[in-house]
Amino acid sequence: MVSQCSIDDWRNQMNQEILREAFFHTDMNVEIHSASDNSQQQIAMIESFIKRRVDLIIVAPNEAEPLRPVIEKAFDAGIPIILVDRKINSNKYTAFIGGDNVEVGKAAGLYIAELLNGKGNIIEIEGLDGSSSSQERHNGFHEVIDKYKNIKVVANFEADWLKDKAKQIMDTISISPDDVDLVFAYNDRMAIGAKEAAQTRYPQSKLAQIPYIGVDALRNDSIGIGRIEDGMLRASFLYQTGGAKAIDIADCILNNKPYNRNNIFQTSIVDKSNVHLMTIQTKHIDEQNNKIEFLNNKLNDFFRDYEAQRTILIAFVIITILTCSLLWVSIKAYRNSTRMNNQLAQQKERLEQQRDQLEAERDKLIELQATSATEPESNTMVNEENNMFMDRLKKVIDENMSNSDLSVEIIGAEMGLSRVQLYRRTKAACGLSPNETLRTQRLNKAYKLLHETQKTISEVAYEVGFSSPSYFAKCYKDYFGKNPTESLRN
Repeated sequence: MVSQCSIDDWRNQMNQEILREAFFHTDMNVEIHSASDNSQQQIAMIESFIKRRVDLIIVAPNEAEPLRPVIEKAFDAGIPIILVDRKINSNKYTAFIGGDNVEVGKAAGLYIAELLNGKGNIIEIEGLDGSSSSQERHNGFHEVIDKYKNIKVVANFEADWLKDKAKQIMDTISISPDDVDLVFAYNDRMAIGAKEAAQTRYPQSKLAQIPYIGVDALRNDSIGIGRIEDGMLRASFLYQTGGAKAIDIADCILNNKPYNRNNIFQTSIVDKSNVHLMTIQTKHIDEQNNKIEFLNNKLNDFFRDYEAQRTILIAFVIITILTCSLLWVSIKAYRNSTRMNNQLAQQKERLEQQRDQLEAERDKLIELQATSATEPESNTMVNEENNMFMDRLKKVIDENMSNSDLSVEIIGAEMGLSRVQLYRRTKAACGLSPNETLRTQRLNKAYKLLHETQKTISEVAYEVGFSSPSYFAKCYKDYFGKNPTESLRN
């Protein structure tokens, strides 16, 4: 049994994934019920499941504390409980599936702080107050954003995850529309509702033009990544539904197979820089899902025919044809996906090589400019000053190392130096250019991670700021004289 807390696009997508995955488990009968954002209705629903002595309950609690007693009651009655998306204030559950909402909040805080350059006024739109996901996103967001003294949350309100409520509250907000720099909502629906209200009430104001950021990044044109592509939203943080994973774990529980109790999905930012690629992949996935739905419907038709005709031979032929068709579609999709990924990886590696070549040429020009524009400086800088400068430079690089777009301009801005000034100071202090220093520090950090951790080469490459693992391997070999695989910890 599935007990959903509400009905919306995100949960509809989860329900579709649950039903699609359950189709492959012929011994599993799935029923999906919704509480329509009513905790008392959901409590009564779960009570009915207990009376029916169902085999397993998948539940997305509307609110953490009100749902705790009835979920504990079901658990104590020996019914396995899988929590999805939201938690309860208890450890009496069998498994949990969902995103790391604290991490979502932190990621949003970091992205917003960078977008605002550390200064600005924010309107924060939260979800349902009693839900764990809203509370955790709030905690993660403020853990980051409260560190920026020049960023203020000038308004904070709850819209219960609903677009219309966010629209209604935004329409009556008392803050001047020109005193806000950004709106962050805990899901995309509320962000879109808030912006629609601003555009209607203050069409010429700053409030109608500022960035609106949400969470979910659904494969949906009207409420998901399509609104990033058309400019309605500036960005959204991916939050997977986990529907297919819920059925997979339910199968493991019911058949005494091993499973993980806590299953946490990671988030990632979707904005103008990657939404086009996400849209292409989404359309490809939707095409495959439509084909699977088509095949699913065909199989349902077959089973109805089978019950009427009792013809085993016809059933076998149809199943064989449909299975072969599905296999062909899957193989074709896999090949297309593999080819696209390989092309993207090669293109990314070429771009990194070209970037490094351009950076090297620019450093040469800066060196010529520096030596021709000024007289040689006297050696008055003491070793202690050089060491302090290098410590500060290495700290800036280390704090931003995972950013593959980290450049000399960004480092210079962090240190309050122009590119030429940074080049002179770095060259004088260690004999290397800033780019060479950045590359050396990244590779030395990679060497340490490979020797001291169990991380893969790809994980290390991304952590130290390389967006192409193959290019990382080439640079690593050029620097250390051996492949990264030779440095892996056994």
